[in-house]
Amino acid sequence: MQKEASRNDGQQARPAPVEVSGDQVFHIDEARRRRLRPWAIAGAVVIVAVTGGVTLSYSSVFGARVVEVSGEEHLGPRQVLRAAGVGVGSNVVHLDEPSTEARLEMEPWILEARVQTSLPGTIRISVTERMPVVISELDGILSLVAGDGTVLGRAPRSTVLPEVIAAGGTPASSEMAEMGGAVVRAMAPALRVRVESVLVAADGSVALVVDGHVEVRYGTVDSTSAKAQALRAILGFADHEGRGLVSIDVSAPAAPTARFVGSPMPVSVPDPSADVAEPAATSPDPPRGDDATSPSPSPSSAP
Repeated sequence: MQKEASRNDGQQARPAPVEVSGDQVFHIDEARRRRLRPWAIAGAVVIVAVTGGVTLSYSSVFGARVVEVSGEEHLGPRQVLRAAGVGVGSNVVHLDEPSTEARLEMEPWILEARVQTSLPGTIRISVTERMPVVISELDGILSLVAGDGTVLGRAPRSTVLPEVIAAGGTPASSEMAEMGGAVVRAMAPALRVRVESVLVAADGSVALVVDGHVEVRYGTVDSTSAKAQALRAILGFADHEGRGLVSIDVSAPAAPTARFVGSPMPVSVPDPSADVAEPAATSPDPPRGDDATSPSPSPSSAP
């Protein structure tokens, strides 16, 4: 008896179990459901709205119905749209504008592109094109070359632009074509049409032939604007005075010289910064269209 008493004293008293009826459990669950029901409904509404909105954004409701192209001159609108990879029906909501602009600028003729969208169904594409300033035979193909050296493609037979030629009769390289393009790009349109050819030597020195027979020592491809201004001033002076030219040297544009017909030695010429008027160059505008090789670029086009 004493052992049992001591065993019972060492054990802690356990609480008596609480009996919960089925009705009480039901009322507790029901109260919890009532508290959670508004949040559940709101969550379901958000899920449905988001899911439905995403689905709707891919529907034909947001397909482009108006696609506008502006700024193209050589390329036709259809060529611009093919380069962009968009057209009527393209999804306006999910169109990646920066990626579309990057695709457009991979086209050699397109210098810069801008793509804008507006709901519910309009895409606007604006492009700035490169313009050819010289031609050069590259890899056996007479090609159009822009002022930044970008090769624009095969030159039509009717193209009238200065030709970049490697001095010494070797084939011209793309680097030589780029140098020639930089030289001609700095010239005013009225001066460009007087340049027949640009000769580039292996050491990077440049010479020009203007008016069919006048040799121009240009030097390296630097100070292009100053050299263009000096050349323009000399030609304008000779035209004004009615004197024929044999050669010109603008390699030092601040002190250019010229050799006139009947003069055995080159002589200094008037201040090349003088504003000498030149007759405006005239040329027919190139045709427009989707054919990339059909237009003949105007020799008076700006780069």
